[in-house]
Amino acid sequence: MADNVQQKILDLLEKYVQAYHEKDLDGILKLFADRDDLVLIGTGYDEWIKGYEDIQSGFERDFKQADNIQVKFRKVTVSSFDNVAWLSAHMTMDTRVDGHDIYLPGRLTAVVLKVEGEWLFTQLHYSLPSVEQEEGKSWPDI
Repeated sequence: MADNVQQKILDLLEKYVQAYHEKDLDGILKLFADRDDLVLIGTGYDEWIKGYEDIQSGFERDFKQADNIQVKFRKVTVSSFDNVAWLSAHMTMDTRVDGHDIYLPGRLTAVVLKVEGEWLFTQLHYSLPSVEQEEGKSWPDI
């Protein structure tokens, strides 16, 4: 993979971090491909958004319900072929909700598509490790 592709994807992640922190709705929407097959999956049961038209309400909800949102990525892996790239990363969200500090240590996977020379998200999935599943076990105790 060309180093410039990896750097472009890392730059895209940095723009995502900045737009989330600034609660910049227009800025964050510009990072996603305007496609009907766009998918965003969050940690909430109802956070499964399909299509560009519906992502705005998801981010509006996030921004309205939290203050001082800090997103960080580490251990980012990026692979690509032609005009498609995919990535995985540890992603933490540190924020304040209803006067309480919340720290979410999660995982991110994403698919990125090069559209008219610009790399844009086409799929993004953020998940949290199961608190019901002990380290070293493949299944939670029931």
